[in-house]
Amino acid sequence: MGRKGFEYLLGFHAAPTFIGLKPGSLLSFQKSKFTDFDGLLSSYEQCFLCKGISVFCLAEGKDRVLILFYREKELEKALERRSSNEILSKCGYRRGSSLQEKLIYLKKRMRTMNSFPHEVGLFLGYPPEDVEGFIRNKGRSFSYSGYWKVYANEEETKRLFERYTMCTKEFCDKLDSGMPLSELLRAV
Repeated sequence: MGRKGFEYLLGFHAAPTFIGLKPGSLLSFQKSKFTDFDGLLSSYEQCFLCKGISVFCLAEGKDRVLILFYREKELEKALERRSSNEILSKCGYRRGSSLQEKLIYLKKRMRTMNSFPHEVGLFLGYPPEDVEGFIRNKGRSFSYSGYWKVYANEEETKRLFERYTMCTKEFCDKLDSGMPLSELLRAV
């Protein structure tokens, strides 16, 4: 898979973050599908930075890598909400820690837990009430499921899911028509 395939994967899984609708997107890559995955990713770093997008590796194995693409200010704002802080605190995050410290702690939890740390939803812009509902109900008894399992504000969240879907479709259609990824990334 070359540059075009890489860009399409990025667009398909992270378009809402790339255009500023959500603070973060988590992507898993199989490195062996690319000639030089690390080189390919680093060739986009300057483009991401100038558009306000940061890249953080949450987990890496022999052939797979899990990367968080995020918008720093938006993610800080989402995690600073009182309800988000309460969830993070229950999961062992230190109150008042910086975004970088939270990311490092999330990475540590991903390495040491037997299951996926559910607070990761907060880093992806999921509403705290849905993250809390998922944790409390162990992923069951949700009212709706789409980009995540919904426990509150179902109608509002359905509209948001529709925006994510339309954004992704438009983004990928533009990539398919030959528009460069650098032109599609929105500075926020």
